[in-house]
Amino acid sequence: MTSLEIKNFKCFTDISIPINRLTVFAGGNANGKSSAIQALLFLRRTIEHCAIWTDDSNDTNYHFNKSNGLSVELNGSYGLSLGTSSEVISFNANEQCIQLGINIKQSKLLVEYDVPVEDVLWLKPDNVNNNLKNDFYLFKQEFYYLNAERVGPRVNNDIKFYDFPNTGYNGSLCAQLLGDPSFEYGFKVDEKRKFENTNNLRLGTQVNKWLNYILPGNEVEGVFNTKLMSSQIRMKNSFSNNESVLATNIGFGLSYVLPIILTALIAKQDTLFIVENPEAHLHPSAQSRIGKFLTKMASTGINIIIETHSDHVLNGIQIAVTKNDLPPDQTTINYFSNDGKNTQPSIESIKINNKGELSKWPSGFFDQSQKDYATLLKLRKND
Repeated sequence: MTSLEIKNFKCFTDISIPINRLTVFAGGNANGKSSAIQALLFLRRTIEHCAIWTDDSNDTNYHFNKSNGLSVELNGSYGLSLGTSSEVISFNANEQCIQLGINIKQSKLLVEYDVPVEDVLWLKPDNVNNNLKNDFYLFKQEFYYLNAERVGPRVNNDIKFYDFPNTGYNGSLCAQLLGDPSFEYGFKVDEKRKFENTNNLRLGTQVNKWLNYILPGNEVEGVFNTKLMSSQIRMKNSFSNNESVLATNIGFGLSYVLPIILTALIAKQDTLFIVENPEAHLHPSAQSRIGKFLTKMASTGINIIIETHSDHVLNGIQIAVTKNDLPPDQTTINYFSNDGKNTQPSIESIKINNKGELSKWPSGFFDQSQKDYATLLKLRKND
């Protein structure tokens, strides 16, 4: 099992968080889920900025056995807004040092940052201890992350250069990927990720097949214009008489789910894909289906971390595991909670068996519906 190691970062003083092929971060607000993701993102940014990149075309991985001496910005990359150094070091830290790392059995990556006494906008890795294999997903050039605050419907989106095909951390590059014919026609979706009973592996075809599964009756197309340096998503459904309309005339749900579908279909094998709040702006039935979709995509070789507040997403994952879309031992749910007594959030790891049953159901873990039903029954009895 892989684990994310965090020491003295924000709300965490010293914690180990299990990471699996499919990992779910769940729990109440302000209980550390986002901080854990931020720690992972900052570790990734440290690797990008401070590791060695070779000129070998056959080696597209970062080499990180020592730091190159550069500092790492706390704000900007991956949409991070961590503020200053005094904001990121834990209030309960007993030393001016932050440690972030990965542990896999007897192998590990550990990065230490000495936090300056003065307030600065960066952290500098002072010590790197790494004996992980160089093909570990954090060292690969391809890395995929979707922020909770994704780009909503837009008339146009800018087009940009990218080192590898991705939708951007806020989904703003979806129109470019789907509209650029040199990419969209040249890319073939992995056979294992295609929608059932389809043979056309063209990206646009597969995006629309999965989109129709999650949001029935909807279809998208991309428009790409280098002269105007812009791209556009156009959508159609039965209400538009199958004529394409501006994305702004459809709504947020489709704009928020499109980058999830697109990223999962283009992600390279054995890479990492982090998505926050995949349920945002979606009807409960679509939330369940996005859970099933992401479970299916994890089974094709993508490592996926989901941060969610939706019991419907969890239901979709449980159903997919029961249908053997992903082996139960490749799924982990981490429940973040705070009892008010500890100096950092508590994390309970929950397993799913082959019947979709959870190994435990802690208090506060997706139990609000049952609590509300019980309250209603009491109120009705008192009438």
